[in-house]
Amino acid sequence: MDFWSHLLAILACFVGLLVLFYKLWKQGISGHQVSDEGRVLAPEASGSLPFIGHMHLLGGQRQRTLAQTLGAMADKYGPIFTIRLGVFRAVIVSNHEAIKECFTTNDRVLANRPRSNAGTYLGYDHAGFGFAPYGEYWREMRKPAMIELLSTRRLETLKHVQVSEVDALIKDLYLFCKKNEQSYNQEGNKMVISHKFEALALNTIITLGEEPGPVWVQGPPSDPIYMSDTNPNPKV
Repeated sequence: MDFWSHLLAILACFVGLLVLFYKLWKQGISGHQVSDEGRVLAPEASGSLPFIGHMHLLGGQRQRTLAQTLGAMADKYGPIFTIRLGVFRAVIVSNHEAIKECFTTNDRVLANRPRSNAGTYLGYDHAGFGFAPYGEYWREMRKPAMIELLSTRRLETLKHVQVSEVDALIKDLYLFCKKNEQSYNQEGNKMVISHKFEALALNTIITLGEEPGPVWVQGPPSDPIYMSDTNPNPKV
């Protein structure tokens, strides 16, 4: 009797798991999902895995960049769709009309930010303007930020920094090409232009922060610099 009772319990669990996986599978392949309030949600891209979501689809493909991967998803699922970054759902918006709807018409709805370890440890417990959630503090900090950082007067005042950094980049590219031209009988060296643009952005930011001189160090490709090098806290 105990044998049959255990067998029935195992069968019941097995059938329950089958039903659960079937519902999850149907939810993943359905074009649109409906929330508990009856509202139609943006379609979710297929290929999600437990725990990691769609993260395995966003990296590790040498022939396609992240923008190309998301663009292919947008062609398949439409201008607004969702993916899962681990256990969190993220909304991908890919055309002008949808972006205007999100950040102009409904900007207050989407102005808030989720709390994160980065905001806790790098942003002084979300006191930094870039990590602060939407609220009275964020609205008050936005005013001086717009005036001191993004106003036309401020950008015109700091224009010489951007011009000088771009001139330095162009000079660097010219000297590199000139060096390759002189060694025409040998195979020329290759330049990764994305690294130069990273250096341009970093040097511009540091110079705007009144740090004397560029700080970018061109290291070998085998020694990249990560955020964890500046803050080794594993929770960040």
